[in-house]
Amino acid sequence: MGRQRCVFVGLAMLLALVMSNPGEAEAQARGTVTGRVIQQGSMRPLAGAQVSIPGTGLGGLASADGRFLILGVPAGEATVRVQMIGFGTSERTVTVAAGESVTVDFELASQALGLDEIVVTGTAGGQQRRAVANVVGSVDVSAQLEATAPASLQQMLSGQVAGAYVQVGGGNVGSGGNIFIRGMSTMALNSNPLVYVDGIRVEGGADGQAISRLNDFSPEDIERIEIIKGPAAATLYGTEASNGVIQIITKKGRSGEATFDMTVRQGANFFMNAENRVPDNFHLRPDGTVIRQNLIRSERERGTPMFRNGLAQYYGLSVRGGQDRFTYYLSGVYEDEEGYALTNEMQRTSLRSNLQLAATENLDVSADLGMVRSFLLYEQDSQGNDMRRIIRGLPQTIDTPLRGFAGAPPEIQRLGERNEELNRATSSITLTHRPLAWLNHRLVLGWDWTDSNRGVFTPRLDDATQALYGLTQRGSKTVTARRNMNETYDYNATASFDVSPTITSSTTAGLQYFSVETRVATATGTDMPTPAVSTVSAAATRSATETYVENKTLGTFIQQTFGWRNQAFLTAAIRADANSAFGESFDAAYYPKLGATWVVSDSDFWNVGFLESLKLRTAWGRSGLQPATFAAIQTYSPTTGPGDQPTVTTGNVGNPDLRPEVGSELEIGFDAAFLQSRLNVEFTHYRQRTNDLIVQELVPPSSGFAGNRFVNIGEVANTGYELKLDTRPISTSTVQLTLGGTISHNRNELISLAGRTVQADTRSRWRHVEGYELGSMWTKMIAGAEYGPNNRLINVTCKDTKENNFAPLPCPQAPFHYYGNPGPVWVGGMNQTLTWRNRLTLNANWVYNLDTRRYSTDEWARENTLQTSERAIQRLQGTLDPVIAAGLITRDVEHLLMPRDDFLRLREISATYTLSDGMANRMGVSRASVTLSGRNLYTWEHPEFRALKLYDPEAKAVRSSPWPGWEQARMPLAQTVVTTMRVTF
Repeated sequence: MGRQRCVFVGLAMLLALVMSNPGEAEAQARGTVTGRVIQQGSMRPLAGAQVSIPGTGLGGLASADGRFLILGVPAGEATVRVQMIGFGTSERTVTVAAGESVTVDFELASQALGLDEIVVTGTAGGQQRRAVANVVGSVDVSAQLEATAPASLQQMLSGQVAGAYVQVGGGNVGSGGNIFIRGMSTMALNSNPLVYVDGIRVEGGADGQAISRLNDFSPEDIERIEIIKGPAAATLYGTEASNGVIQIITKKGRSGEATFDMTVRQGANFFMNAENRVPDNFHLRPDGTVIRQNLIRSERERGTPMFRNGLAQYYGLSVRGGQDRFTYYLSGVYEDEEGYALTNEMQRTSLRSNLQLAATENLDVSADLGMVRSFLLYEQDSQGNDMRRIIRGLPQTIDTPLRGFAGAPPEIQRLGERNEELNRATSSITLTHRPLAWLNHRLVLGWDWTDSNRGVFTPRLDDATQALYGLTQRGSKTVTARRNMNETYDYNATASFDVSPTITSSTTAGLQYFSVETRVATATGTDMPTPAVSTVSAAATRSATETYVENKTLGTFIQQTFGWRNQAFLTAAIRADANSAFGESFDAAYYPKLGATWVVSDSDFWNVGFLESLKLRTAWGRSGLQPATFAAIQTYSPTTGPGDQPTVTTGNVGNPDLRPEVGSELEIGFDAAFLQSRLNVEFTHYRQRTNDLIVQELVPPSSGFAGNRFVNIGEVANTGYELKLDTRPISTSTVQLTLGGTISHNRNELISLAGRTVQADTRSRWRHVEGYELGSMWTKMIAGAEYGPNNRLINVTCKDTKENNFAPLPCPQAPFHYYGNPGPVWVGGMNQTLTWRNRLTLNANWVYNLDTRRYSTDEWARENTLQTSERAIQRLQGTLDPVIAAGLITRDVEHLLMPRDDFLRLREISATYTLSDGMANRMGVSRASVTLSGRNLYTWEHPEFRALKLYDPEAKAVRSSPWPGWEQARMPLAQTVVTTMRVTF
């Protein structure tokens, strides 16, 4: 089926090519518009500026030197419009003669608010930002890539959009985490936002191995990203959208001669200062002496270093151009990157073809196709990786073949392999038709097909090797084949007309159908006969499982917007969704929306010199999150019955009344530009409630079913503030300095859970408790302890409740106390850019998380079971405070291992030099630049984090896991130095 769809897309592209050659007479009746787009004041060419002739479907993007060319312009008077994110819109009227060329140049003034730019909102053609009542976060990817070299698409978003919290995940090449928009609002469901690429829904979340499918998309192919936050903004996207929506808009073609862009990147990934960042291991000998070992240092001195400087290579080539009515963008990327871990590397090839055809004056056809093929070797994200073998090392084995490592030395563990082979294709066809001056409708058909095969192999070791290291490693192999298909069928129409000279109306109605199919087949083999075999079929014991999950959504919406004098806008909408995961007693979900905006600065009375632009906005709306696919259905499980006959037993009891979680949100805010747009402010306050929270409850045994079922009983609140600042304190033809930043504050609270407390883990470290954050951190507290004979702790007591004045009592009887918020409460970023003579650009990006905590399983093991930490040795010697010592070894008292892990990190620093036009021309190119950049080179950490000698505040479990903030042998983020060369010709 997937191949048939790809063939269909290919035929559509071929049809576009055939139709792109207009007749000779028609061509002779047309002319050409050309010119250049530069920044006002600095005279810098504005590459990527959108140039169009409204109402004709003609247009394109300015090239690297700011030049544009529009072919096939009908003879007569024409309006040329130029738009670009971060700048104002400009229009000029020209007269085009048949067979001749007209030149018109533009100077755009900086305008970070961009009130006239078009943003994606789920309606045909999008909407002007001035009419959108909710805040929409925008990232100009093309501009960022001019000065940065991001490790992945996900890392590039970190700190760029207020309200979006990016969990980078571990430090493996090819790894990734999750993105959370405006906090956590669900206990049992997926917390990832929806991801769209050019109007179609795609797979974009992270999985259990911290591999994000969002990172499959190459940043070099992306023009911009828009992030729609919260239920008030995502109403038109319906069920599944309450976590927000990420819209990826890829690069498109432009009229004119073919322009080639080549990017070459060379660099290295490394673990900087590893010997001093990873804690030493200790052992107390019976004679009282202490062994201290730094495994990274000892392996380096032995000549077998634990880590390497991994080579990072990137080669990309793209071409865009077009003639008359047909434009194209084609690209190819090859990446070959090694991580600092010796068993981590990735090779990836990406291809993209975006074709656009103005088939007639009123019909545009777009056919987009992206393909990715990759191979990834990765370190396990927690158990069994190099960090675990180092951190949990045993110095007492330093003089044995183990050399101090846990389990086995790395050369033995590295005989195994973890890999993923990925094939992915994302294709879409978009038809936009303007049959009447007031009517615009669009049809989007899209498919996202992901096929991954993962293998986990552990070889059988020969008997001598097993005996040497005390192992029982008989060999195993697991292969998991996962296929995911997302289908999008989206139609909507917009009717726009003037009700009166001052009032406009825009009515949009739409119908969408989404389907997600996931097939997973797993084969496992254990007990390999010899070290030479590595297939599942060669194993003595074999097993296999297969699952198939399908989810379908059918939705429709209608939206009405009234505008007054292009200053004030009022919008109302409602959407209805039916989803296959709803209980059979629940028919459909309805999501209303209301919004209003007023560009006060466009009013006749406005006369505030230092505040030239002010937009007030407010929005209220709802959207949903559907239950898990089979949560509402009564199921049965296969088993073997009497006489070895197949039969079934009770499985999931189901819940016919199960309905989606529903998020409601009110947001208010303003966008303002001060001092001739030298200071731009975007502020938003939101209050969000998620009702009908889905949780599990025990099923009465009398029902005949065992275990749990899902029910709607809870409510969660998220309240927060978002602030984005952009300033240009210096802007001359010689020097430009821009400063910017984002600040986001979110408070999360479980309002109600029917009076219940739900443990988020088996040891009650994280709990869902009414009146506290989801997954809040809890612990018992030591009241007193003493050392007895042989330095053993005696008379250990814990604290009672505050109401009982924290009176001491036996620890098994003591209550748990609230200890902290897993957070983060504050997230954001800062950026600084200094440009000199449009040649040299210095850029720095910072990210930060504040008021956040983790639980360190590694330190718990070192303090308690292994007794290899410095504090464990002090406890064994009787020199550690007995209250602290008791807190480290009592199972339920773990607050000493729950540090604040706030951080401020220099995510990237770079210097870019752009050759002069004369020098570039002598090289035979139109533009060339060289960038030297470094990533993650400096980090400030909270004193509590440093006190435990932990090594990376971003290396911990993703926030949506059952144990938020859990750390166990996570691979720290790599430090990277990269040189990038960009050439346009």
